[in-house]
Amino acid sequence: MWQLGYVYDQSSDIDMEEAGVSAVTGAAVEQGSAMGLKGLLKRSAFAALAAGALSLSVVAITPSASGASTKASSSSGGTATMALDENLAGFNINTSAASEFVLQEIMNMVWPQAFIVNNKLQPVLNNQLLESAVQTSSSPQTVVYTLNPKAVWSDGTPITADDFIYNWQAQSGNTAYTDVGGKPYDDASTSGYNQIQSVVGSNPSGGAACAPGSTADRNVGLCPNGRTITVTFKPSFTDWRAIFTDIVPAHIARTVGWNTGFVGPTQTISGSWYTISSYNENQSLVLTRNPTYWGTPGKLDKIVFQFFSDDSQLVPALQNKEIDIFNPSTVNLSIVQTANQVPNTTKVTLPGLEFEHFDFNEADPYLAKVQVREAIAHGVNRQAIITRTVGEISKGITPLGSRMLVSTQAGYKGTSYAYNPSQSANLLKELGFKKVNGYYEPNYGPQSGQPLTFTIQSTSGNSIRAETEELFQAQMKAIGIKINIQNYDANTFFGTNLPTGQFQIGEFAWVTTPFVSGNQPIYCSYTSTQCAENWNHYANSQVDTLMASGSAAPSTSKEISDYNEADAILWQDMVTLPLYQKPQFWAWSNNLKGVLPNTSSVGVTWNAEDWTVSG
Repeated sequence: MWQLGYVYDQSSDIDMEEAGVSAVTGAAVEQGSAMGLKGLLKRSAFAALAAGALSLSVVAITPSASGASTKASSSSGGTATMALDENLAGFNINTSAASEFVLQEIMNMVWPQAFIVNNKLQPVLNNQLLESAVQTSSSPQTVVYTLNPKAVWSDGTPITADDFIYNWQAQSGNTAYTDVGGKPYDDASTSGYNQIQSVVGSNPSGGAACAPGSTADRNVGLCPNGRTITVTFKPSFTDWRAIFTDIVPAHIARTVGWNTGFVGPTQTISGSWYTISSYNENQSLVLTRNPTYWGTPGKLDKIVFQFFSDDSQLVPALQNKEIDIFNPSTVNLSIVQTANQVPNTTKVTLPGLEFEHFDFNEADPYLAKVQVREAIAHGVNRQAIITRTVGEISKGITPLGSRMLVSTQAGYKGTSYAYNPSQSANLLKELGFKKVNGYYEPNYGPQSGQPLTFTIQSTSGNSIRAETEELFQAQMKAIGIKINIQNYDANTFFGTNLPTGQFQIGEFAWVTTPFVSGNQPIYCSYTSTQCAENWNHYANSQVDTLMASGSAAPSTSKEISDYNEADAILWQDMVTLPLYQKPQFWAWSNNLKGVLPNTSSVGVTWNAEDWTVSG
C-alpha cells in the first residue's frame, strides 16, 4: 500500500487548495456512483489510499484563469505543447488496434463523452454535451440521456440519438452488426455495450417529428434524430457510466468505416472543444478551437502534441521550452533527477491506475503449457526487478498481486506468487525436459532437443523496459530458459504484433480505470468476438461466467468480489504475470496553468479545455 507525501517545487506559484472538477463540466459528482472509463488502454475517494512505506510527491492545483507560454490575453489564448512518447496506430480509440493511452490524451478534447473522469477519479456528467443522464428504472435497468439541443459535430451535423445507436451497435459484439464491407467490428471493448438490449431516440429538436430511419443505417423506427436517448440493459450493467465515451460520429463512420476509416483529421471530426487541424505522422498533431462548439470554448487557441521516440529527450525539450508538459510512459531515476534541475517547473509523482506486466502468448506450443508459464513466473524475481528500476524512484513498491485492481484501489485483493527457482526446475522436469549445458531442452515440438528459447518484446526507446528485459533475461538463464530481446516502435508493437499474435512474451502496461468491468475484454475467452484484447489466446469458461456475473451485479462490492474470484483463477492458470503498480510522473512549466494530473486512463488532458498559458 502507498502513502502520499505532499511535496512541491518551492519556485512554483501553486495554490495548494484541493481541486477536482473542471470549470467547464462543472457538474457535481453523482452520489454513490462507480468511477472510471470504458476499458483499459495500452501504455507502454474510491481509490482509498492506506498508510505504507512509499512516499510519493503529489500536488493539488486549483485551475487558474490567467493566460499566455506563447503569449495570450489575461483570460485565454496562446498555445501549449505537450510531449507524447508513443506514435499513433490510428484515430478510432474504440478499436483494439488504436486503443492507446497517448491517443486518449488527444481525443479527450475531440470526441464527446457522456461522463468525464476527473483527477479525483470521480465521474462528472459532461453538461456541455448532456443536460442529464439518469437511471429511471432498475427492472429492466433503464438510463435516459438528454442531449444539449445545441450539440453539433464540427461539420454542422447535429449530435443525436443516431450517434448513440451506432456506437452501441458497433461495440455490442453482436455479429449481426458489421462494418463497411460486411467486416466484423474491431472493438477494444464490448463491456457494457454487450448488455444493452435497445437504444431508442425521442423528442427531436424544435418539436420535429421522429425521422423514420433506414435499413441501411440500422435505425428504422428508432427516432435517430431524437435528442433524448433511452438505453435499456438486459442484464443490468453496474458500470453504466463507463459507456458512451469517445463517441464516434455515426454519419462519418458509416461512410469511411469504423475499423480503419479514421486515419486523420479529415475523418476525425470533432464533437467537443477542439478539432484536429493537422497531423504529421511521428512528428506532431495540432488541436485548434472548434469554431462550431456550442458550449464554453477551450481557453487555449491551440494544443500541440509533439511526438518523441525516446523518453530521454523529454527533459531537454522542457528545459529548451520546446514543450510545456510531459508524462513519460515509464519514469526512471534519470528523468526525475534531471527534471528537478529545470527551474520554474512543477513536478508531480503519483501512484498510477497503471501496471506493468508480462503477457504470455498461449498460441506458442510451449507457452500453451501452464507448467512452462508457471516455471517462468516462479523464476522471475519481481522485487529484484522493482529495486533495480522503478524502486529507485519510489521506495516501497512491491510486486502487484492482482490484474483487476491496483493496490491503491478499494477492493484490491493481492495474491502472493513466490519467487522459487527450485519450483521452476521441478515444473520443467515434470514435462520431461532435460537440462543440457545449462538450458532445458523440450522433448517435443519445433525446439525438441534444443535450448528452450523465447523472445520478449516491448516498446523501443524505454530505458526502464530495456533494463527489465535484461534482468528477466538473466533470471531466466538462471533457471535454464534462453531469452532473446526484440523491441519495436509503439505503432508496430501495439498496432500489429500484439493484436495479431506475433509475439511470445510481451511487456507493456495497462492503464486501468476505476471500473473493474474494463478488464473483461482482456481476460474473457479469446474465442469470443467480444474479447478483442485477449492477445494471450486464453480461454476459461469459469472466468467468463464470473466476469459476466460481476458486470451485471447489483452492487459494486459484489462486482469486485466476482472479478477478484476470476483473478484467482487467472493466477492458477498463470495467464499473465503482473509486475508492479507504476508510479506516474508529470513535469510542466509554471507558465502552464490549470494542470490537474489524472492517474486514470483519461490522462492529464482530461481538463485541457481549462488550461491557460502566461509569461
